[in-house]
Amino acid sequence: MQHWNAMRVKRQITVTAIVTDKLKEEMLQELQESIDRVDASQRELEARSRRFLLQLPSADMVSAARRELEAETRRHEQLRRELKERQEQVAALTLGERIPYTTLEGDVEINVGDNLIDKLSGAEIVIKDGVVQEIKEA
Repeated sequence: MQHWNAMRVKRQITVTAIVTDKLKEEMLQELQESIDRVDASQRELEARSRRFLLQLPSADMVSAARRELEAETRRHEQLRRELKERQEQVAALTLGERIPYTTLEGDVEINVGDNLIDKLSGAEIVIKDGVVQEIKEA
């Protein structure tokens, strides 16, 4: 068996965003677009369901189909509520506050004698309006 002194491994890198007016506007716009898609999906579901229910041959089938459609409507309503709640959270963010933005995967070199926990954790990139402000490593 061959022994190595160093090895490259994958690790998670946290990307943190500094809240700005621009970031808040972008996040609110994305959330509104998601709400609009949910609303459009619900309208389409309602239109299709009316046509579909008229074509079913028995009352039992209509009843079962209605239950399914009602369940789907509840899912849409729940998703819409969650998106609205997220909009409120974004609107309440304080300018300059740091928030989790995303997670990336990157390589790190591990050497004999390194603290593996330190090497695999603690990497962070801080951005402001998409521009890297800091790169931190534990």
